Amino acid sequence: MSNNIDYILPWAYNQAEVIRLQFSEKLDFLMNITNTSNSALGQKVKIDPSHISRLRRGQRKAIKDEAVITKMADYFARHCVSEYQSKALLDALKVSMDSYDIDVLGKLIAKWLIDEKNDEIEAVGGFLDDLSKLNLTSKIPVNMAEAKKRINDPSQLPQDEISLYYGIEGKRQTAEYFLLEVAAQDKPQTLLLYSDESTDWMTADREFASRWDRLMVAVLSKGNKIKIIHTVSRNLDEMLNAISQWMPLYMTGLIEPYYYPKKRDGVFKQTMFISPGLSAVISSSVGQSINQAVNLLVRNHDAIRAYTEEFYQYLNQCKQLMRIFTAKDKELYLENLKEFEKEKSNTMIKTESISILTMPETVSSGILSRLGIENSDLAEYQRERIMNFEVILQTNTFYEIIPIFDLEIIKDNKIKVSFSDMMSGGSVYYTKEEYIEHLEHLVYLLKTYENFHVKLIKEMPESNYLLYAKEEIGAIVAKTSTPPVILAVNETNLTAAFWDYMRDIIGEKDYQSPNNMEEIRNLEEYIYKIKCE
Repeated sequence: MSNNIDYILPWAYNQAEVIRLQFSEKLDFLMNITNTSNSALGQKVKIDPSHISRLRRGQRKAIKDEAVITKMADYFARHCVSEYQSKALLDALKVSMDSYDIDVLGKLIAKWLIDEKNDEIEAVGGFLDDLSKLNLTSKIPVNMAEAKKRINDPSQLPQDEISLYYGIEGKRQTAEYFLLEVAAQDKPQTLLLYSDESTDWMTADREFASRWDRLMVAVLSKGNKIKIIHTVSRNLDEMLNAISQWMPLYMTGLIEPYYYPKKRDGVFKQTMFISPGLSAVISSSVGQSINQAVNLLVRNHDAIRAYTEEFYQYLNQCKQLMRIFTAKDKELYLENLKEFEKEKSNTMIKTESISILTMPETVSSGILSRLGIENSDLAEYQRERIMNFEVILQTNTFYEIIPIFDLEIIKDNKIKVSFSDMMSGGSVYYTKEEYIEHLEHLVYLLKTYENFHVKLIKEMPESNYLLYAKEEIGAIVAKTSTPPVILAVNETNLTAAFWDYMRDIIGEKDYQSPNNMEEIRNLEEYIYKIKCE
């Protein structure tokens, strides 16, 4: 980050207190408060007014060029001339200034606009770290003792067609009744879940959160499936946390996650938990008024039918948030991976070692031979992937982030072949010679294709994840240790966040102006050190 943005006087700025808004909301606020038109700002920063308009509506990703953001910030600082304008701006920034200083205010605005990018990068890093450390299982532990005990006591479940409960405690009570009744049924069905209300009611009380988890396990253990509409208008950190919390349940293969792709104002919020033909939990609130909201536990069949129809009308306007693959879905995953790799777009990939995509055929055939599957369809599949890879390199850039390992680990043959847990059912490791040959093939690719680039980084321990993104197309995020799980994402904001995370690892200079000769020198030095060990 350049110094003219990074240096902020400590008395003027407190990052922790800045309002957490999206870039589009911040830009729209600044333009409204300064009465700036799209054409005026576009002329100042040399951006087409229509692009400015799309930025304001959140239809384009946040600007990454700090020089452009600095110009924007300076413009806004110079056009907050009246007392009400400066007061509104300082309130939004959560700062105070003894005297109005345009230069300082410009730096504050720039920092405010840039912070969203930094927050997202940190959030993605935390999500990937948590994902790589998760000890997941695709089997649901069945412990119905508590649930059965409560279900068998009729007094535990209300029998009225509509029961009313209030506030957060009322929401917890209705949700618990709902899950208990579903778990008591012998015939499994598909539950319909949606909520854009604050999730604090579910997570703030540890005792309730534990009961909720156990009941969800009980419900899924009976074979019930779930269609859930996630709210992607939440900030990225909250969205990634929600995915992490649902990950153990995603592993069952019984959950289909969706999202509504258009922007909503977030004023009116709603929760709908529906078990068609059985019961439903319905609530609504305005803003953050969930503490006063009424929660309905509905057992009237006509009402449940109406709510079910309403849910599906909304679902028809939604898109699938992600596809989830586990080891049992290997063939389906490989089919989807092939389609993903045919998409022509700039690409970045980071694995726990080196991607199979850049592996020379001599190395892949040797590894397959060790596994006893050298004549399998997997070998032909790998050749098709490489052909697609070489086609993409004719028109689009491809960055691979390569970890540098300690020489002892390499000598002891402890470098894991990327994603081998998914492909072979267990971890497979390079020999020292295979690893060197793969690195040497990277040098060949750098010399052959001007659009291919690598970035060597010092690897963090236990980074058992794969991140594979195509700009504005989608991303594949995977936990690569046993048992593996893959998330195939095409939601715009999540895709952009994963892309920006890898772009930050590469560094803006190397991303904007890659130097293949320097990359070749770095790789050859690394190879030489390994050979000399």
